[in-house]
Amino acid sequence: MSDRLTELRIKNKSLKDQVLSLEEKVLSLVGMISLETSGGPNKKNVLNDQLINLIQETKEQLNIVSPKIDKLYTTELKKVVKRGIPVLIITNDRGGIPQEYHEFYDELKVTPGINVINNPNVKYLLVFNTELAIYAGGSLDKEELERSILIVTMVKETSKLRQIAEIFSLMLPSFMRGK
Repeated sequence: MSDRLTELRIKNKSLKDQVLSLEEKVLSLVGMISLETSGGPNKKNVLNDQLINLIQETKEQLNIVSPKIDKLYTTELKKVVKRGIPVLIITNDRGGIPQEYHEFYDELKVTPGINVINNPNVKYLLVFNTELAIYAGGSLDKEELERSILIVTMVKETSKLRQIAEIFSLMLPSFMRGK
């Protein structure tokens, strides 16, 4: 009987350890995907601040989906490539971008290290690297983001970042897709 009791205690300890391990995994996932509000009188610059931080802190490739890009973000992206980090942008065709943004589109198109891919179906904003993705409505336009009230989704979870990268890849021309 005492042997059976010892065996059950050992199993119980093993099960407790497994439960603790599982709890730690669950807790590590909490906060890996978050929703925030950006815009309005109290949170006017939340999204712009998050985007600028992501752009400036990128250490590898920066990937962007945006219908259009303004002067501020054009300048920030040019700083990124000066640090030797490639930037891949999927945006609307030049003809689908308002006239006042053509200058920035042209500037990005000729900047070494920035690859601009045209896709006429771009309707949302996604900026991501290997560590973080920020998804929202709108464009990389400081003033537009300041005056819009948006739901911002931030993803830090590795498997979800891979999934986002796969979706991003589907928007690329077939010769540019990863094998």
